[in-house]
Amino acid sequence: MGCKGATTSALVGSGPITLSSSAQKSYEKYLRSNPQAFAVTKDGYTSWGWYYCRDIQCRGTKLQSMPKAIKVCEEYSNGKPCKIYDVGGKIVWEKQTRPEKEIKVDLYDPNNFEITSGQKTAFGRYLDLVSIKNDDVNLAFAISKDGTTARARSQEKAPYNKLKLTVLEICKAKSSDNECVLYAINDTVTEVK
Repeated sequence: MGCKGATTSALVGSGPITLSSSAQKSYEKYLRSNPQAFAVTKDGYTSWGWYYCRDIQCRGTKLQSMPKAIKVCEEYSNGKPCKIYDVGGKIVWEKQTRPEKEIKVDLYDPNNFEITSGQKTAFGRYLDLVSIKNDDVNLAFAISKDGTTARARSQEKAPYNKLKLTVLEICKAKSSDNECVLYAINDTVTEVK
């Protein structure tokens, strides 16, 4: 039974979602049927699909209908994966995800070393990128004592753990002393206060 639960939970969607008006109308129509399973793409509007029971006495369970609803959804999803939104008239999509704990990384300490003029110039160019960036993209900037700079971008949301690690790895790969610190996330300088 435990394995079965783990398998079906992988089919259920999670994270924030808002159904488009068309998807919402289809979902309401699904609810008026003998609902078994309703699937949708994570964006809530690219594609959706549902499976219902035509007879009062259906063969199989609602859980067995989940892959069928996903298959219908993915026929029109342009390659985007579909996940289960509802099973048997009950929303099972996990809208609340647990917040990720912020990892601690070394931040720039002005008492430890001074930024070079080259790093200031590179940071100015970085800020130009930040000013024109897409809202879905976040940027990070790292520096080292030897004058190295690095930047990275990601669609990751706060607390930006992977983005922080990525920019520090890029900086360390470029640096001769291999010691880098995080200087900024987007337009916010992250120095030690």
